[in-house]
Amino acid sequence: MSDLEKMLLNKKFELDAIKAPEELESKLRQALQGKHRRRQWSLSKAAAVLLVISILAYNSSTLAFYGKQLLGYEGVMDGTLLELGRLGKGQQVDKSYIFRDGMKVQLDWVMLDGNGMVIFYTIEDTTKTRNIEDQIIGVTVKAPFFNSSSSGAGKILKDEYSQKWVLTTRDVPKFFVQTIKLDLSNQLENGIWEYGEISFKLDRSEALGETIRNRINKKIDLSGRTMTIESINMSPISTVVKGEIQDIISLGLDRMKGEALMPQALEMSLYADGVLLNRLGSGMSTNINGSRFEVIFDKLPPGTKSVELVLDKISVSEKLEETYTIKEGGYIEIMGNRLDILKIERSETSTMITISTDIGTRIPGTVLIADDEEYKLVETSESTFVEFPENKFSNIRTLSFEGIGEDLKLSIRNIIYTKNYEMVVYQEALKE
Repeated sequence: MSDLEKMLLNKKFELDAIKAPEELESKLRQALQGKHRRRQWSLSKAAAVLLVISILAYNSSTLAFYGKQLLGYEGVMDGTLLELGRLGKGQQVDKSYIFRDGMKVQLDWVMLDGNGMVIFYTIEDTTKTRNIEDQIIGVTVKAPFFNSSSSGAGKILKDEYSQKWVLTTRDVPKFFVQTIKLDLSNQLENGIWEYGEISFKLDRSEALGETIRNRINKKIDLSGRTMTIESINMSPISTVVKGEIQDIISLGLDRMKGEALMPQALEMSLYADGVLLNRLGSGMSTNINGSRFEVIFDKLPPGTKSVELVLDKISVSEKLEETYTIKEGGYIEIMGNRLDILKIERSETSTMITISTDIGTRIPGTVLIADDEEYKLVETSESTFVEFPENKFSNIRTLSFEGIGEDLKLSIRNIIYTKNYEMVVYQEALKE
């Protein structure tokens, strides 16, 4: 949109907000019927009016978008989506479904690019009797050969009966797919689920422009394991990093050797000309083919000359079979992770062990061995987080076991922990 268009659009909004006095119509009518009406419009004034009318007509979809579709979405959109929204980018849908209890889902707008779709929808209680925050409405994007995983953010409007949602998918509909469907679910007051759907034709002519797919296939050694940065896809909405952290071969070898090191999550940072981009989300999946990941960042600013990708940390789950003797005030080391035994308490039938670990370290499935008898973990108390100097944090909680004894040991069967890397894994100078 040019500066002239923006100016005229702003003036149009100002004029729309002006309310004329009730007596103005009669006064104007009398004036126009008078005998001394001699003023005539000049050619330049008439041309200016025609220009305004032409521009407003040409941008009618933009006005409709601002007048109806974007209202209330500002609080759930990042800077990129706000910018695209101001430009009127995307496809207007304007379809809805109403459940038997009066709950309504309104599909307002869709944005599409090479990294995914962004779905704008409203949930509303048309009866105006319930707080929207208490309602459970499920929305899933469906299409043939489409990965329906997504992430979303919602905002409750001031009236408490409506909520705006922006949902971002991590897949793009195949080129031959024309119809997209939203599968809807609503839990009624009697606990029964009701299902519905909204379908619409995807207008690919409204897609947001070109997506640059940069194939990298760079391998990085991580303590004997290989991470592969496969690609960085840059689109008008987002920048997506995709890769693999455990391929089918290493996964098979681990299982043959009885080992299991399963990546749970990872954190990365992306810099554009040295400026950190906002991270929008991430995902990781593990199956028989290995462990794959993707990290979603904001779009690259226009004119970006270089990008730098940093691996911050990886959370992994590792199976093991180790037994450690414990005592109050002592500590044990598990795969390089320190576990402090802060307190040991006993009741007539139970043993409570208070431990401290780094945040992100967990030991699910731990067994207490008391006087050579095994006792399973019954309960873990709510965690307490304590801050220490140099911005270090500790996670304190109490493990409860149904059993007592004097000689105590912990049998650790599994540990989930975070490995910090803070290493640059990819750099590139972009072509202008």
